[in-house]
Amino acid sequence: MNEFIIIAILIILFGAFLYWAYLPDYRRNPKEFWRTLIGMPIGMLLGGIGYTTLNEKIKRWALNKDKKTTTKK
Repeated sequence: MNEFIIIAILIILFGAFLYWAYLPDYRRNPKEFWRTLIGMPIGMLLGGIGYTTLNEKIKRWALNKDKKTTTKK
């Protein structure tokens, strides 16, 4: 019974964290929200274990940035 209470509390805290952390991203761009929700944690995990180039590729995909950058002269 105690394990159930602990697991329920952890699930509620995790849900509250997701709501608090990702709500501004959803409001900013709802169409690209799923890319952010999927891509950013995977990118952070890969960056943490040492795959920085793969992390950058996933980050560009999640943020929908291409290799071309536009600069004003």
